[in-house]
Amino acid sequence: MKIYFYMLFLILGLLQTDRVYSQDPQWPLHTICNSNKLTVTYRSCDPLQDVGVSFLPCPNKLTDPTTVKIAFILRQSVAEFYSSFKLFLNGLHVWGVDEPLCLPQFPRFTFCGSRRGEMITMERLIKSKVDLPLKGHFNLMVHGINQDGFQIICVNATLSFW
Repeated sequence: MKIYFYMLFLILGLLQTDRVYSQDPQWPLHTICNSNKLTVTYRSCDPLQDVGVSFLPCPNKLTDPTTVKIAFILRQSVAEFYSSFKLFLNGLHVWGVDEPLCLPQFPRFTFCGSRRGEMITMERLIKSKVDLPLKGHFNLMVHGINQDGFQIICVNATLSFW
């Protein structure tokens, strides 16, 4: 009887292992905004952690106010935080900025000084003062590291204007 139990345990263990290796190695593609003028999708590029992002409401034009929320759990403490933003239009690099968001003497955000395991939630109202007639596919790459060079956040987003 014991031998059957061990064989069943071994078979179930092998089935579980096979299922793990067959999964897609990327995080799912999330759609956070889908209107007749704008579609926004994103995928976390961090292999260990997904990120939550939302737009409330989905804007029809740039001058419409929308609240952007981002949430994730810290895997490392953030005494210092350095961000990198890169924007591409139809595959062509059009804008980029590397900027420190948290420095020891200049903590610009409430999450500066947060410890490993804490939930970080950022919320910001976005509204453009200029209504540009945008068309095309914009790819936004967001990357953030802490004082030790540890990746804190990594997101690739696509904004498609129709």
